[in-house]
Amino acid sequence: MRTRLILLTALILAVAPFGAPLALAATSTSSITVSGGPTSSSDATPIKIDGEIYLPANSPAPAVLLAHGFGGSKDSVTEEAKALQARGFVVLAWSARGFGNSTGSISMNSPDREVVDVAKLIDYLGNRKEVIQDKKNDPRVGITGRSYGGAISLLAGARDQRIDAIAADITWNNLEGALFPQSALGIVEPGPFKRVWTGTFFSIGSLGMRSATTTPTPQTLLCGRFAPEWCAAYQMSVAQNAPSPAITTLMKAVSPTTYAQDIVAPTLLMQGEADSLFPLTESTRTAKSIRDAHPATPLAMIWHSGGHDGGQDESKRLQGQVANWFDIYLAKKAHSFPTFQLTQSAAAISSQDSAPEARVQIGTSLPLATTSVALAITSKSKVLLAPAGAAPSAVSALPGFGSALSLAGGLGAFLPGQSAFFESAPLTAQLPIIGASSVKVRVASTTGDATLFFSLIVKSESGRTTQPNGLVAPVRLLGIPANGIDIDVELPAIVTNATPGDRIALAVSTTDLGYAMPQDGRVYSITPLSPLFVSTMTLKNAPSNTPLYLWPLIAVGAFGLSLLWVFIRRPRHPAMKEPQSDAPLVSVRALNKQYDDGYKAVTDLSFTVEHGQVVGLLGPNGAGKTTTLRMLMGLIFPTSGEIEISGVPVFPGSRALSGLGSFVEGPGFLPHLTGSENLDLYWRSTGRSDDPEIADALEMSGLGTAVNKKVRTYSQGMRQRLAIAQAMLGKPELLVLDEPTNGLDPTQIKAMRSILKNYAESGRTVIVSSHLLSEVEQTCSHVVVMHRGLLIASGTIDEILNRNGKRAQHLEEIFMDLVGEDTEIGI
Repeated sequence: MRTRLILLTALILAVAPFGAPLALAATSTSSITVSGGPTSSSDATPIKIDGEIYLPANSPAPAVLLAHGFGGSKDSVTEEAKALQARGFVVLAWSARGFGNSTGSISMNSPDREVVDVAKLIDYLGNRKEVIQDKKNDPRVGITGRSYGGAISLLAGARDQRIDAIAADITWNNLEGALFPQSALGIVEPGPFKRVWTGTFFSIGSLGMRSATTTPTPQTLLCGRFAPEWCAAYQMSVAQNAPSPAITTLMKAVSPTTYAQDIVAPTLLMQGEADSLFPLTESTRTAKSIRDAHPATPLAMIWHSGGHDGGQDESKRLQGQVANWFDIYLAKKAHSFPTFQLTQSAAAISSQDSAPEARVQIGTSLPLATTSVALAITSKSKVLLAPAGAAPSAVSALPGFGSALSLAGGLGAFLPGQSAFFESAPLTAQLPIIGASSVKVRVASTTGDATLFFSLIVKSESGRTTQPNGLVAPVRLLGIPANGIDIDVELPAIVTNATPGDRIALAVSTTDLGYAMPQDGRVYSITPLSPLFVSTMTLKNAPSNTPLYLWPLIAVGAFGLSLLWVFIRRPRHPAMKEPQSDAPLVSVRALNKQYDDGYKAVTDLSFTVEHGQVVGLLGPNGAGKTTTLRMLMGLIFPTSGEIEISGVPVFPGSRALSGLGSFVEGPGFLPHLTGSENLDLYWRSTGRSDDPEIADALEMSGLGTAVNKKVRTYSQGMRQRLAIAQAMLGKPELLVLDEPTNGLDPTQIKAMRSILKNYAESGRTVIVSSHLLSEVEQTCSHVVVMHRGLLIASGTIDEILNRNGKRAQHLEEIFMDLVGEDTEIGI
């Protein structure tokens, strides 16, 4: 133990030169209450704002006002607050009126209420000695927030000139334009009502009534925490599927587009590429207003791979970028900051996987005026049906799910008879698609009006259709002449990469589940009148922030530190056991996994798997399934508990893993080799001399002659089959698969089901992690159900279906009973 302590001390001393200096002074956090703006237009009583102030180690320091998203509170932004505090800022996080413990009702960032609340918070900071004061009652302060918090950042920044810097993320420019989007250029009528997203907003705001002294009326139950005028606006929008003049006035008053010309503070605008609520064009429109009014105002933009629909998590990088922005304009430190950054989610091939890898790229200009490449597309008219009742409806993107509910890579977004494609010829060169493309079309309708959804899609050589992030451009037309109307359509702003051989296509659909739709049946005719003008930009990869001369030092230091770390952290395993024939194939006992940030991924998990079973590890996203599998495969250590395979403990390098084949989070294929060459290379790289039985693995996976083709030509289904074949090499006793049907169409899913059953029938065992209930029900003999890291139930499929004494028709009924509606949508 003493030796380890000495080595650990050496490790800390070795790391110190490469890290940040240790802060010797103490930081602190405390709750505060601040009197805010008036309760309402008829009640001047100030509301009470519940806040939390974070003081850095050294003061006085610049301050940052930190706003939360819709449905959150000051507690929702604790991580961001601590990150800014660690960078030397005083941080004031607060719960907006109507949220958390703040009083008042939600007015959607009204200039007479929420914006006044921010002014009161700045007044408060003007009296804190820990905050740098530029002059009396003028603290040096920035403001930042996401979504709802991003809007108040822009609105307050336009209203209060004491704000010295702004950083707003995934927020709106024009609230009416976001909720009633119209993508037909020059058409003044609002577009179709985004009813599912709007309903999600309103449902969140309607929860949490705090009046315990009076009996709530039906109206107060309907309105919840919303101000009466906003409640009435929502009710009327749902009834009419269109905004009234009063609603338009309300939304204009809380839209940055109305005030952006008054923003003079340096402004960082961030927007998510996976965002069907507030798409990328919201940021460009705000930027254009600021730039047109004040060309000298420092302005930067980041398009990241997140958003309201999920996407990839770049929160740590974005926190760092926001802190850098405030370092420049609040702390007055010298930093370079790119004018434009974006994340290309499909820009490169991963070094660990043949799947695309995200890459940050930068540019010297904002994407306000991109370059267009004209692509000729098929121009023949196509006739589309819009069914009565809008059922069935296409599914493009929904709150919290994005395009995940669009079946099989876009099939659910394009229903037969309701959709059409107008394709280009195959590309001869790579084409980065960045921003909003456009096209001119003629629309005719049997009813004199039309509601349509346009999008830009990419079709690969293998036939795979990709609708980037499920984004669509809604169009609503009234008074269409009998011979049709010609319109210019601005397609969704997207970021994707088309490669040689791909076809770019204009897609048109007549329905979308996320929008209010006409209820009568009608027929449309769509005719392209122009090429497809595809938006593109020339960018370069973001450089590393580390000076070149440091890399050799870092490499040497990292090698030495890794040796120390392995010695210090290496678990001391019990003596190696021999496999026991009478032991369960897999035994998991009291398994726990807690990460360094305190997050508990798995808690007290125990189950067994016997020989010859097909076991489904079932649970919603975030249940802990993948973490459990990674521990089972010896890829990560559990915090506590035991895993054994045939009685032999599992840990990295354990002999227990020699009989395990796996496919978790992507196979390592080289795209320039054939499928067969990849399998041979993989087997030789393991150093094993026994027969890999490649022929048997290929036969079971059903790849056929495709095994002799280059992997880069494979569809997603073919890649999955090759991954299964790789996992089956050597016919391991235990096959572990994580979401093997991801990205497969229904036919491919059916084939995968047969592959797994056939493998188990050979006397071996399969463990499959999945969130697809129907597939687990049809494929597996046994089920282990997890939720939030806990074991909820386990047993045979029949035992689970008969769990409540009455046999359920489908596993979904039992699953929802076990898990409930414990879900959370971040807005």
